[in-house]
Amino acid sequence: MDQFKSDEEYYGDWEYTTNSQLGYVKKSPAYYWKMRNGGKLDTPALRFGALVHTLILEPEKFSELFFVFDPDKRPDKDKGMTAKVNKEWKIALEKDCKEGKKYLMALKDYELALSLKRKLESYPEIKNILDNSEKEVAKTWIDFNTMSKCKGKADIIVSGGDMLVDIKTTGKDVADFKKSAYRYAYHRQAAFYMDGFGAKEFVFIVIETNSPHQVGIFRCGELFLEQGRQEYIELLEKRQRYCDTFEKASNHIINEEL
Repeated sequence: MDQFKSDEEYYGDWEYTTNSQLGYVKKSPAYYWKMRNGGKLDTPALRFGALVHTLILEPEKFSELFFVFDPDKRPDKDKGMTAKVNKEWKIALEKDCKEGKKYLMALKDYELALSLKRKLESYPEIKNILDNSEKEVAKTWIDFNTMSKCKGKADIIVSGGDMLVDIKTTGKDVADFKKSAYRYAYHRQAAFYMDGFGAKEFVFIVIETNSPHQVGIFRCGELFLEQGRQEYIELLEKRQRYCDTFEKASNHIINEEL
């Protein structure tokens, strides 16, 4: 994992800037420091995306990162999950998972994630990518535009490093991915990773979480990448100006024309 010995060390380091951290800077320098000081993003969508990623890219880590609970095994099967005894049972499971640094996932979500994994692997082109690639590869680099220390972890590296592939799940139609790619700053992610890893191509493999689980393959064009490159350089500069200390970030005022 380049200079990082574990995932915990990788994600706990703030000396090297990630694309996600640039997203915090974009919100505000104060928000960047909120996240740096222990803030966490934890939503059902993010958890489910992490589950799909783990099953596809690092299945050996599944039991280390997740615990699947079956509501049918609740203490009082005659009552729903809102009943006191069943609610307390789930709370106890959540506490155990938190102490063990695991995500608690419902059986139905686990089964859905497995079905998405199987759907992706049913396509020969995607199966070939998954079978002939490096996965979850971390790397550090210097951005010479700003002399910033950067890092990233690529989902999939193929063709000897020439192509990077990222897997995304979406609750919307895959046909809408071109719009959501800008909304979620995937153009910045693609450019940041391509430049850092020295790749020649970046591809998104996208699958719908809702039926019929349509799959899409999206290759990043030059304009898409250039827009992302401009944004990540601007945010690296903003991080240098306003985020190197908590005091600077706290005193920063957003001042823009409407």
